[in-house]
Amino acid sequence: MTARPVQSLRVRLVLGLSLTICLVWSGVAIWQFINMQRELRTLLDDRLIASARMVVGIVQQFQQAELAAAPRASNDALLSVIGRDGVACEVSLVRSEVDILPIARTNNIPDMASAGSAGFGQITKGGKQWRTYVLEDKGVRVATADRLDVRDQLVQTFVRTLVLPFVLTLAVILLLTWWMGTRSLRPLQRLREELVQRPPHDPTPVQSGRDVKELAPLVDSLNQLLARMDASMEHERRWTADAAHELRTPLTAIKTHVQVAQLTLAAGNNNASPDKAANALRQAGEGIDHMHATLEQLLQLARVESASAGEARATVGTGIAQAFRLACSQSLQRAENEGIQLPSPPLDATEIPADPAAWQAIQLPLPPALLACAITNLIDNALRHHQGPAPVSATLRWQADAAGPGTVEVCVRDEGPGLTPAECEQALRRFWRKSSTSPGSGLGLTIVRRIAESAHGTLTLEPAEPGLRARLCLPALAVTSSAAKD
Repeated sequence: MTARPVQSLRVRLVLGLSLTICLVWSGVAIWQFINMQRELRTLLDDRLIASARMVVGIVQQFQQAELAAAPRASNDALLSVIGRDGVACEVSLVRSEVDILPIARTNNIPDMASAGSAGFGQITKGGKQWRTYVLEDKGVRVATADRLDVRDQLVQTFVRTLVLPFVLTLAVILLLTWWMGTRSLRPLQRLREELVQRPPHDPTPVQSGRDVKELAPLVDSLNQLLARMDASMEHERRWTADAAHELRTPLTAIKTHVQVAQLTLAAGNNNASPDKAANALRQAGEGIDHMHATLEQLLQLARVESASAGEARATVGTGIAQAFRLACSQSLQRAENEGIQLPSPPLDATEIPADPAAWQAIQLPLPPALLACAITNLIDNALRHHQGPAPVSATLRWQADAAGPGTVEVCVRDEGPGLTPAECEQALRRFWRKSSTSPGSGLGLTIVRRIAESAHGTLTLEPAEPGLRARLCLPALAVTSSAAKD
């Protein structure tokens, strides 16, 4: 599997801001450039108009005859003065529509007699284009012009003066963004350093980043994860310690009985030796059976605690009642195999409502196997401790609710020695037994409690006179269309 390249938040931040700034300011620059070109053309055209009007006003102060008789040298001096502002000018006298007499002209400019009628125009000389403006007033014709390439040079000069500060400003912004991004990401760096230096089994909350608004949710989620991991590890440590303690006793007993059998068979000096050895081996076998049952329940508890709630649902409809009947039959078979003395009948199993069709409207957030497992453990526990001629009572009841599907309750009652209210709370712990001689491994009720919690239900133990009553309550769910098809 190819490793994904490592990405830098700082680089992404700087590049993103830089791209955004470039796009925004490029748009602004383009808009300013277009607007500047339009304004510059208008400004230069206004200059041509102003120059023409100024010349017309000056010329009209002299008599036309005097201007016509003036020597050519005076025209040269006049031309030199007008050409200083960069505007070419030609002054002519209009004698008729076809007779136009130029009386003054700047050097090295095109003949503007062909510039056309009054107003703006364009002429070409030597491959260069000129922008012209012609003004006629009281027999005086003034034509002003400037070169378009000079105008383009002005635009280029303006662009250079605009681009250079833009580039320098962008470079400064990039450096400042990099510096500010580095400073802004320091809380992440401190968080990383704290996590790197943290010991593997340290469950204390992470402190770095809790004062940063954007990092606080991440740090809180991380602390919650650490708390869950610590609780899970503590649970596993307790589970391992309890399992080791619970298995050590039968292993020690098995080892002792085997050693007794070996010593007895090795001595072999009386007739009672075979019986004594057989008794020791029988007790060792009972210890092995007890340890095997304990291991089976430990594995079952581990599977229940590792399973996620709601992965599968009980079979819609009669599947709930079928799980109840299966649990009853399995418990009776197991009690018979273990040689438990049972009354006749040993179990009174009741389903409320009794009509199978009534169960078709609900389902449970629990796989059928786990539902049967929970009911089996409750009935097994009741059969082991039951006393007297009355049967053990097991009831499956669905209690509908006006606001929803209601609750499915499994109630199992025996008439054994019972438990006090304090012992009822302790009985739900792993490996708890009322006495060391009590049957079982102390895991059955714990398994039922974990199954109930996985389905968001509850398991409660109540003292009864006589005996003990166990209630398993599971929230029912309405049947969906997809579940009905299944």
